[in-house]
Amino acid sequence: MSDSFFSPHKMMALKKIRAGFAVEVLLDERLQKLGVNSFKTYLNTLDDLISKNVISSKTLFEETLGWVESEQLPNYVQVLNEIFSRRFSFEAKDRVKALDMPGFERIVIDIVNALTSAPSINLSKRSIKPLDVETVHAALKYQIPEVDIDSVYVTSFIVELGVQKVIQSRSLVEDLYAHLQDDEIPFYSGEGMGVYSVAYSAEERHLHPQLTATDIRDLVIEIVPDFLI
Repeated sequence: MSDSFFSPHKMMALKKIRAGFAVEVLLDERLQKLGVNSFKTYLNTLDDLISKNVISSKTLFEETLGWVESEQLPNYVQVLNEIFSRRFSFEAKDRVKALDMPGFERIVIDIVNALTSAPSINLSKRSIKPLDVETVHAALKYQIPEVDIDSVYVTSFIVELGVQKVIQSRSLVEDLYAHLQDDEIPFYSGEGMGVYSVAYSAEERHLHPQLTATDIRDLVIEIVPDFLI
C-alpha cells in the first residue's frame, strides 16, 4: 500500500481481524497527516448539476468500508461528489480543503486493493472468544516484555476552554479487556486520548516514556487475531 508503513506481516494481521477495524486503521494512517477525521468528514453526492439536490451523505469511513465489502473500486464523477465537513452540504464554505476527490479516490483504491488482494480479508464479523483478563495481560506482556504493563494507562479526555478534562482512565489491560468483553475491537488513536504512566493524568510529564497511541494500536493488531473465532 503506497505511503504506508504497513509491512506485509502487519497487513496480513489486519486481514485476520474485522473489515471495519482494518478500514479504520488504514484510513487513519492516510488521513491523520491531513488533519481529516474519517468519522467527521463526509462524501456528499448531488443527483445532478441542475437541481443540485444532495441525495447521499456518507462518512469517509462508511464510504470506504462499502467499497471494501463490495470488493469493487470506485470511479467518482467529481462534479457530483465532493468532500465536506457537514452532512448533506454542498456549500463551498463546508468543503474540506485538505482532501479533494481525486485524492480520496486514490486512498480508497489503495485500501480496497490492499485488503482484497490474495489472501483477501475475511468479510464476516468474526466473533471474539471467551476471554479472561489474565489472558489479555499475558498476550500484551508477551509482545512487550520490557514494559511494566501494569503501569500503562489509557486516558481519554475532552478539551474545555483550552483545558484538558479527563473523562476516563483505565490500565491498558483493563481497557482492552473491557472492549473485547463488549464485542468491540478498540482503535487507539491520538485524538482525545493518550497513553500515560499515571492514572487520571493528562499532564505531558506523565506521558508514557515507552508507548504511544500508535504503539497500542499496533499491539492490538498483533494480538487480537488470536482472540477471534
